[in-house]
Amino acid sequence: MGPTCSGNFLRFANLTAEIQTLQINILKGYPYYHPTMIDMVTRSPQNLAENVVAVVRGFEWGQVGVVFCEECYADDKLASEAYFSYIEDILSDNNILMKEIVKLRKGESKENISEIITIFEPSARVILLFLGNTLEEYIPFMEAMSFNNYTTEEYTPVIVISKNALGLAYPWQNNQPMLDIFHKTIIVHNNCYEKSKLSSFLSKYTFSSLDETLISLQMYEGYYLLGSYLYSAITNTTLFNYVAPEKSIASMDIHGPFGPIYINNNGQRVAGFEVMIVNKSEPMRNYTTDLGTVSTTKKCPRMACLHFIINSTSSPSYEPPKDVPLCGFHGEICDQTGVIYAIGVVGAVVAIFIVFYVAIRKLVTSTRGRSISNPWLIPFHDLRFIDLTTTDGSQQMSVQSLKEKMAERAHLKSIARTKLIATVDQTYVLVDKFVVRDKIRYEKSDINLLYQMKSQVQHDNLNQFVGLSLDKSSHIYVIWNQCFRGSLYDHIFTKERSRDTATNFEGAFLRDILKGLDYLHNSGLEYHGNLTLHNCLLDSHWIVKLSGFGVNRLLVKWKASGQIFTEDHTPVLKSEDIHYFDPLMKAVWKSMNGTKQDKGMITGDMGRRGDMYSFGVILYEICFKKKMVPPLFDYPKGEDESVLIDDENDAIASKYPLPLDLPPNHDMHNDLIKLLENCFGTNRPDVKLARKIIDTVLKVQGSLVDLMIKNLTAYTEGLSETVRQRTDQLEHEMRKNEDLLRELLPASIAEDVKRGLRPGAKSYSQVTILYSDIVGFTSLCSESKPLEVVNLLSGMYQRFDKIISTNGGYKMETIGDAYCVAAGLPEERAMEHVKIICMIALYQRDSLHHFEIPHRTGQYLNCRWGFNSGEVFAGIIGQRAPRYACFGEAVMLASKMESSGVEDRIQMTLVSKQLLEDHYPFFKCSFRGGVTVEPFGHMLTYWLEGVQEGNTIRVAEFEESTNENLKKTVEVGEYGHVVKVVLKHATPSPKASEQKSRQELAREKVLKEKELEESRLKRQQTLHEALEEYEDEVEMNAVLKDDDEKHSAADLTSILSVPLEGEDGEEEEEGRAIGHGRLDSQASTIFAADAEESLKKSDPDLKKADPEPA
Repeated sequence: MGPTCSGNFLRFANLTAEIQTLQINILKGYPYYHPTMIDMVTRSPQNLAENVVAVVRGFEWGQVGVVFCEECYADDKLASEAYFSYIEDILSDNNILMKEIVKLRKGESKENISEIITIFEPSARVILLFLGNTLEEYIPFMEAMSFNNYTTEEYTPVIVISKNALGLAYPWQNNQPMLDIFHKTIIVHNNCYEKSKLSSFLSKYTFSSLDETLISLQMYEGYYLLGSYLYSAITNTTLFNYVAPEKSIASMDIHGPFGPIYINNNGQRVAGFEVMIVNKSEPMRNYTTDLGTVSTTKKCPRMACLHFIINSTSSPSYEPPKDVPLCGFHGEICDQTGVIYAIGVVGAVVAIFIVFYVAIRKLVTSTRGRSISNPWLIPFHDLRFIDLTTTDGSQQMSVQSLKEKMAERAHLKSIARTKLIATVDQTYVLVDKFVVRDKIRYEKSDINLLYQMKSQVQHDNLNQFVGLSLDKSSHIYVIWNQCFRGSLYDHIFTKERSRDTATNFEGAFLRDILKGLDYLHNSGLEYHGNLTLHNCLLDSHWIVKLSGFGVNRLLVKWKASGQIFTEDHTPVLKSEDIHYFDPLMKAVWKSMNGTKQDKGMITGDMGRRGDMYSFGVILYEICFKKKMVPPLFDYPKGEDESVLIDDENDAIASKYPLPLDLPPNHDMHNDLIKLLENCFGTNRPDVKLARKIIDTVLKVQGSLVDLMIKNLTAYTEGLSETVRQRTDQLEHEMRKNEDLLRELLPASIAEDVKRGLRPGAKSYSQVTILYSDIVGFTSLCSESKPLEVVNLLSGMYQRFDKIISTNGGYKMETIGDAYCVAAGLPEERAMEHVKIICMIALYQRDSLHHFEIPHRTGQYLNCRWGFNSGEVFAGIIGQRAPRYACFGEAVMLASKMESSGVEDRIQMTLVSKQLLEDHYPFFKCSFRGGVTVEPFGHMLTYWLEGVQEGNTIRVAEFEESTNENLKKTVEVGEYGHVVKVVLKHATPSPKASEQKSRQELAREKVLKEKELEESRLKRQQTLHEALEEYEDEVEMNAVLKDDDEKHSAADLTSILSVPLEGEDGEEEEEGRAIGHGRLDSQASTIFAADAEESLKKSDPDLKKADPEPA
């Protein structure tokens, strides 16, 4: 008896077959046949498929569609639907044609299902559904069929439930609308164990779950079957079959404890399911009609078979549905001959009345195809939406026309806010879009309201209601005429449109609002119902026109009945406007449920009182130019959570307006304050009283046009001053950009670029190129933090840059730790270029002797230098990121001099050595010897050691001047950022034991370098901000400059806004340590005495110590 675990089925089956032992399966049905096994499961794949075949044959269907959800049975380990392919095979073997098989996922929305099941339209009308074990799981599919208008008169859904739940749960018991969508649905479910037959068994035993109950029932029946078989075999030995006991059991008539038990000759249990149909006219049986039960007969080759016949007694008037429409899926079955004759007869009759038809058509419809009786209904094809994100035809437009078109689209987009912009009859309109859940149902009162809004409500201070439009019943559009000066909200709270002179318009704006409101209160509409600043529009003559009236009544009603929701699932009434509505009206709106009881809940008097509440909010915001409540925002919600009003935001808005929060030092008239308070109180004024107070307190002198001219004159004067200030700012930014350009490019080249010229490449015959590189930089970087490396390079390059600028060299580029300097370009210097490079190299080497690594106390940098003299050509490289670069064999050889050099030594070529001997013999050089340089071959090179003693005074003076300039540069940045850093004077080799300790010196150096890096970052940030402001100012003041100046400024900005492109530097020699040892160069010896004396003057404590000789 077993197995008790579904995973052991095949093992037990094979084992019992091998040892020829009878096995009774009570757990789960399997699509396998095993001899010596009896399957007692009523929901086995074989029994489920046999029941479906019997029902399909009973209804005389030949073709069906199938919808199956495998995930819906994932939690049911005993489900036979897991072997759905086996069920398909049985249906095919019985000549049942499955036209389409659709597989759904669990939790699929009805919208997705409605799109998927359209596949059945040209192929099937009977649809078998395998979507779960309860009727609740079939609701989305039934809703999708209703959504697609698949009526049960044409389509027949058949729900198949194989699990015996000991009674079905009907979803329409607690939700009456569900009965409509399930009407005429056929249900085939496993009802083999009726509760009436189980009462005695269940009263004796208690089980923890339904699955445990079913397994126990099947186990009980299994023992009963075994006992019956053994008893019969004992009394009738012919029944005993040791080899194939299932054959003998199939031949027996077994009356089980809960009803007959039928086993076919394959040892599989055959049990019929119950068939019924949902009928909303049968309330006595949970709105279902019994069509019969699939019955079992032993008169068949397999000893037990199923067949189904409709029970004519319980459903005498039931007509079985057809699996193919009467005329076929495409009308191909019907004979068209009779139709042709009928058409001929009808055509003759129609010809007689054709004149009357034309006359009636002219009376009923207008020339544009719109109904005269319903002029508010706009055909969707007349509604042409405008895409505000594109610039159609931009390739054929001039620059000016393109800018005007883009400006117009930006203006439209700012006006539209959350609405859509479209055109109707070549007129711009604003459109509110809503999604239609169900078909909109217009009552007579709704049609009368829309007709009044369209045709009868006309006033100078009311915006025109264009109408409603439907898009294939999936969307509804509410259309209003567009006023292109926007709304009062835009002109009061939008920065780009606010003006100081707007205060003079307050009286005119409020007067227009009250005029429109007075007209509505005396019209058939009785009240506005949606008065907000967003619905107070300004036309081209600055006249306020009220918009949005009357529509709220329909939107609230349709939302309460669940007919509409917003496309982004935000509330129908936006939270930014809910503070304009009377709390009493909002409470009534929330209580509506879309039934007839909603009528009359809001009376005309309540609506007018609500309008005066809204006017009070508008009066406050216009007079004080301040929103009455903090900003409220809507966030998308799920479809099922779409609401009329966001309750959280409404709770915040309900805290206002009382007590009134008036701004301090306001000059509002007391009568206006009293009017404002009364609008929010219980005794609210009517429109006529409010008009008298507004006309008296805010009386406007002259017409609105005169007031506008006066304000425009004042604005023009202010605009002139603004233009002058912006011009000064522009000139200041241009000067800053010019300074930056001179930092990036040579002065002469920068002037050409500024004038819009593109300097060409130029050849220079006498140039010296110097390269320097830090020894062991790669290993140093691997052991240091990124910021420490930046601080190190920044401190070193600041000293190098100052040395270059003082000696007349030009810094070509820095690539990581590599540093390149040129002399003789772009200004030609005869033979002086070699002297400049020699001085720069000596000063750089000496400065490194006194530059301590900021993050490594007592350690110093080692560098290699190499230079060469010769002919080069130079020019600006690149378009978007231009840089000034030089090229030639002399440049490559200078780079090789550096890379083949030795740390702390300056190597030069024979050419440079000869130039020094001929023109500057006071430089001291030494012969290095022959060096192989690829690809130049074997060359003679020399070391630059320093200068002869007779020239010491000049070097010392320059050293002192350089250090003083470095000190000033670091203390005060180029853009006025003060950095309190004191530059340490050049000192002799730091080996004196009595001098200030290395640790203190290193700590001071780290602080200096950090502050220096902060200064550099601030300068860089300031430059970027200046460039961005400069670009904005150029665009805003384009009217002040001609086209040439604009193009020049734009080119200059594009050059400065892109960083220079760098090249990868040469690889460093890895493993070179940064040590304490220094080469005692002649330059250090020469500078020692003067530097030591200078240091003692600056630090009295050092006078007491006798430093060791350098």
